[in-house]
Amino acid sequence: MPSATDPLMTPGVATPSQPLMMGSHQKVGFDVDFANRRIKGWTEITINPTDQFLRTIRLNARQLEVMKCTVNGKSCSQVKYDNPYSKFSIHKSAGIHQHHMLRKKVEGLLHDPAEFELVITLPTKIKIENADPFSVAAQHALAARTSASLRGTPDAPDGSGGRTPALTARPENMANPFVPLQLRIEYIIENIRDGFTFVGCEAGDPRYPHAYTTNSPLPGAACCLFPTLDGIHERWTWEIEVTVPRTIGDIDNPKTRKEGSPMTNGVNGNREGSDDSDNSGADEDRDLDMVVVCSGDAVDEEFPLMEPSKKIVKFMQPQPVAPQHISIAIGPFEEVNLSEFRDQENEDAMAAMAVDVMGYCLPGRDADLKNTCVFMPKAIDYIVKEFGQYVYTNFKLCFVDDLASDTVESASLAICSNSLLFPEMIVDPLWDVTKKLTYSLTAQWAGVGVVPKDWSDIWVIIGMAYWMTGCFMKTLMGNNEYRFRLKKDAERITELDIGRPSLYAQGFQVPIDPASLDFIKLKAPVVLTILEKRLWKLSSSMVLHRVVRKTFLSAVAGELKNGLMSTAHFIRLCEKNSHNKLDPFFQQWVFGAGYPRFEVSQRFNKKRMIVEMGIRQVQATHTPVRKVNEDEFLKDALDRERHVVVGPTQPVFTGPMTIRIHEADGTPYEHVVDLKEGYTKLDIPYNTKYKRLKRSRRQKERAAAGAGVDISIDAQQNDDVLLYCLGDVLQSEEEVDDWRLVDWSREDEERMAQESFEWIRMDADFEWICTLNINQPDYMFLSQLQQDRDVIAQYDSIKHFAHATESALISSILVRTLMDRRYYYGIRVEAAMALARCATAELDWVGQFHLRKAFQEFFCYSGSQIPKSNDFSDLTAYYVQNAIPKAMSQIRNISGVCPGHVQKWILDVLRYNDNSNNSYDDCYYIANLMKSLANTLSPQQKSNPFGFDLMEEDEYEEDDEYNEKKLHAMALDEIERYQRMDRWQPTYRNIVSEAALEIQKDLMLRGIKNIDYQFFLAYVRENTLDTLRSKAFECMIDLGGLKVRQLVGYLLFMLGHDPSPFVRRRLQVAFGKGLGMIAVGSQKPKEVPNGMSFGDMIIEDASADNSAARKDELAKETIAGAVDALKKEVNSDSSFKKGLWKAVTSPEIGILELRFLLDIASLLYVTKTSLVVVMKQKKHLKCKHLGGGKLQFKWEFNPLPTTRSAVVPPIYTPASTPTPSATPAPTPAHHPPPPPISRTPSASITLNSRERSIPRETPLPTAAREPPRSMPIKLITNPRGKLPNGTTKKSSLGSSATSGFSKEGKEKLSDKLDRYSDEPKRVGDLNKGDKYDKYGDRMPVDKYGDRSDKYDKYGERTISTGATKRGPSIPPHATTPADRAAPAGHSTPGTPTPQGQQDRPRKIILKLGKHAMQNGLAGAGGKDAGR
Repeated sequence: MPSATDPLMTPGVATPSQPLMMGSHQKVGFDVDFANRRIKGWTEITINPTDQFLRTIRLNARQLEVMKCTVNGKSCSQVKYDNPYSKFSIHKSAGIHQHHMLRKKVEGLLHDPAEFELVITLPTKIKIENADPFSVAAQHALAARTSASLRGTPDAPDGSGGRTPALTARPENMANPFVPLQLRIEYIIENIRDGFTFVGCEAGDPRYPHAYTTNSPLPGAACCLFPTLDGIHERWTWEIEVTVPRTIGDIDNPKTRKEGSPMTNGVNGNREGSDDSDNSGADEDRDLDMVVVCSGDAVDEEFPLMEPSKKIVKFMQPQPVAPQHISIAIGPFEEVNLSEFRDQENEDAMAAMAVDVMGYCLPGRDADLKNTCVFMPKAIDYIVKEFGQYVYTNFKLCFVDDLASDTVESASLAICSNSLLFPEMIVDPLWDVTKKLTYSLTAQWAGVGVVPKDWSDIWVIIGMAYWMTGCFMKTLMGNNEYRFRLKKDAERITELDIGRPSLYAQGFQVPIDPASLDFIKLKAPVVLTILEKRLWKLSSSMVLHRVVRKTFLSAVAGELKNGLMSTAHFIRLCEKNSHNKLDPFFQQWVFGAGYPRFEVSQRFNKKRMIVEMGIRQVQATHTPVRKVNEDEFLKDALDRERHVVVGPTQPVFTGPMTIRIHEADGTPYEHVVDLKEGYTKLDIPYNTKYKRLKRSRRQKERAAAGAGVDISIDAQQNDDVLLYCLGDVLQSEEEVDDWRLVDWSREDEERMAQESFEWIRMDADFEWICTLNINQPDYMFLSQLQQDRDVIAQYDSIKHFAHATESALISSILVRTLMDRRYYYGIRVEAAMALARCATAELDWVGQFHLRKAFQEFFCYSGSQIPKSNDFSDLTAYYVQNAIPKAMSQIRNISGVCPGHVQKWILDVLRYNDNSNNSYDDCYYIANLMKSLANTLSPQQKSNPFGFDLMEEDEYEEDDEYNEKKLHAMALDEIERYQRMDRWQPTYRNIVSEAALEIQKDLMLRGIKNIDYQFFLAYVRENTLDTLRSKAFECMIDLGGLKVRQLVGYLLFMLGHDPSPFVRRRLQVAFGKGLGMIAVGSQKPKEVPNGMSFGDMIIEDASADNSAARKDELAKETIAGAVDALKKEVNSDSSFKKGLWKAVTSPEIGILELRFLLDIASLLYVTKTSLVVVMKQKKHLKCKHLGGGKLQFKWEFNPLPTTRSAVVPPIYTPASTPTPSATPAPTPAHHPPPPPISRTPSASITLNSRERSIPRETPLPTAAREPPRSMPIKLITNPRGKLPNGTTKKSSLGSSATSGFSKEGKEKLSDKLDRYSDEPKRVGDLNKGDKYDKYGDRMPVDKYGDRSDKYDKYGERTISTGATKRGPSIPPHATTPADRAAPAGHSTPGTPTPQGQQDRPRKIILKLGKHAMQNGLAGAGGKDAGR
């Protein structure tokens, strides 16, 4: 961390590695005002000086106003505070093209270490005194200070890395040689943008008022609430005092609550058990006590005598923690003691090590809290026993509204979103919520106790926390659930880890992008899991468990200084405990990117009795090219702008792989192979003497076993081996006929008889994140599916059958897997999804028949298609019941349309759904049925003029009941019926309405319904549930809302001004996806087919030239081409520009949200440095007599002074410029006095504007006279660049061209040449004796007279008699008498803007003389005139 002092301001020598001060303790006090949403606070920091020359103290402080500062009770007169949030503004004339000017003010706040904003100079009377200069402790401290040096961070593989300064936090065992200083700062925070959130405090918000901190490990997160050394490496003890209203009624803000309406924070937006007609709820709510939950132990609670409506709650945190890990939540929370759910056996075993777990929720949610967090005591007991001591007194969970993320972890406290709570009757969010809450617990060890040394080391911390979470989830949910989810995560990594930076390089960009952080959370725990497997083989012990446990123990004991964990230190611990070098592993999986792709070939050599295998790595040639997609577009585009370099794909991955060969007797033989090259050839010996069982023999055994006949004696005589396996259901002849099952052919039986082993399993121990393709036949995969007990092996077999060629045999295999309840439910679900591919006309729709038959067998009355009443007590059956309709909805005929009988079946299941006898809610099940039904719909074709359909192949479609149009209308009516029901009787978190919005969006995208944005606008009101509002916003953006002029402004306004941080965060994600859809062109709704359709056949016109369109489509496949396409679509939209700039300049968004919007602006728009200067003109009150005793008073601007007359030359019109006919102006000498001049109220001049003209009602007269001015208007411009010949533009003017000009006139001339020329002039063209007016514009000879005319120093022509006529010069673009009559210093309406002026930003300083100001020259043109 950086030094707490400034070497430039402090006498003596100070380096970042030798801090002049250290923090040891900090007190913080908050007085939270809910009514005004402001905080009045104070802080006291105990500072331990380490040098007697300390004179300044530098701290982090943002968005607050310092009121008073004292050191040891003495006031500090020199306090310099630069609030960075006050710089989040720019001049009012700025637009989206000036986004870079605002970015410069923001980027310094996101650096790590953060910049110091508060600099306090010690009072002169404060001296640094020695505590005891002769003590041994002081001598040791002095020696430690002088010998401090930079610590290296050799986290890179080659040992080279950045060097970080020594920490400023005070070690506990270090004695202080000087007397500590007490620094006290008093401050207030009024405009809170970061770090703290108020909920339910606005007028009309019916929710319970509460507030909480929104800390994060990012730099500058904590100093938004109190001055401190804001760094994750700064640690000390804490004392916290919070002053809050005693009850809700003491908030004393009548606008916060509607009269007589109870406050709610229920699941559905309505408080459970409340009656709208009963107004007593409001009075009861006002008496609810305000509770304070804090990161620490509650010490005391006081009630001030002077303020009886408030109370002071005090906390203490005895463990040194970073400022980012101090959190506070205030509200009418209900306390639930979750420790009562601890088993008595575990409580006795834990004894004194048992940790209390407390839960806090808003009123009415205590039952949901108990159901959601019932496992937490078991989780904390497991982690304490496995990974070490919990250093805090208790663990608290507090659930709040509007939290942008799911959880915020801090010391002994986790602030969680209310969306995680679910009642006992809901089962679907069980796994996800349990994992998220367990992670908030494991983060107390890895995340709070141990922190990353550098941001690139964050993968270690996140990986350890999620790996510990996985270990507990395996204990809680079972090994099959854990391994199945782990396999799914590995598959997801193979989809995402293409063209991405390495796991270590993800932390190079600070702050880390949310998408990159999600990728770290996905990959890091899987990498640690495969590391655990490999370490187990090397040392036959739980090495990773031992490493993690020792890490936490070292942090508690102080051996791991400040709990800093680096990648290099983690590698050293693993190598030390395993006694092996692990550099290749970390080079490939941490410092390298990508994953291997294996192609495996195998052959049995009967002569040598070996299995010959070849393993080839093909990732260098077979890894697909990463295409641009809408989900990842914004991240890829910003990485390109930030020059993020992605390394090449590694050609070879090395390491051990376990190959398991199941031979004929069923015995698995494992062989560990060390892969070192791109191609590895293996000869594996064969061990068994038995032949492989024939499939017919096995079927007889199963049939006999079902009949109760023992044939083991006969089997032993025939030297066969009995094998009973999974999937041996539906074996009788009646069942085979009834289910239309097919078995192996005779040829297959003969081939199986020749095989010498059952199957080969690659990577049996899950030690690789890879893709495997092995060329063994289908019957070997069937043996693996039925006989291998590992759920990953079963999943690999199902995936093989899902991608194999469809056949009745595969459908039979899959339906037997689906019907066997002994399989893990995830395997049965995958089998059901794979059955949809076997539903084709060539196979007589056998896959659809099997799915229907399975659903009827499990969930319908016997012999009927009517479903039974729901019973979700068996969760495995519930997941299968959800999967079958979803799989049925994916069936398509050759035309790509779902058959009518499938639509009718799903519609009947939804219609006859009965949940009256079920103890669980069916909202998720109904939402799944609605989505499945909507997925079967297709665009309605217009009537065929020929009266027939060539592609009609479904016999059911002839029946009127299965008429396509009728089914279509019935399906839409049923979906809308459930949507209306959810409005009247809301389901849990409006799941049905959320699904209905998703369905309506998909139907509109597919062209089934017309796009209707008003339908979604009804769901975005502020009183709607936050998740439902977010879904409505996402649907509008997916439908192309960013391209609708009337809608894009509203979406951008909500992006910058919506009061809910949760909605703004979800809207950001949807906004990035919407930009990606525009860039890749995926926002076009599908057109409704007209007339006859021929499946996927497309008839193209050979004569049409589609090369340009094809070129554009290919360009969008690259990130550069997609960005260019996005700019073309968006740059011309003025509504998008204005809306984005309003969102950028919103006073409600935080710094990370502002950075997101500025990133989009920098991606879309070029930068233009410009400034509009506005000068106001004085007004006077004018009275007019209207008659009848009426007077009219009116404010008018002062008229400009009149000007002198000037000799107007004859009118000249260039031949190339057509002008309207005009009468030549009369001789100026005979002009009558000019009439009074009328002016417009105001005008403005933009320095690089597109218009120069100032509108006027009446042009200035040609004979106006101008008084002499005391001082010319001087234009001082920026230095100009050099011309091709090496000279500047000003020096290139010839003497004849600038004769008679003063120095100021020459500068004006050069400036005009720059700004008004349409294209750069050659140097030679300026040395021909041309004349220039006072504006510096060149005047043609035949238009303005002879070359011998003279000009004064102001650029004005003098008459031949020698007398100077100071009249206005005629601009070269004057074509009408009104234009010619414009005096100097003014332009006329309709003046064309020179093209060169628009792109030349210029800084101009106006210097006006006293006489000129008196005559109104500064206000010429009106209110906003002047440059």
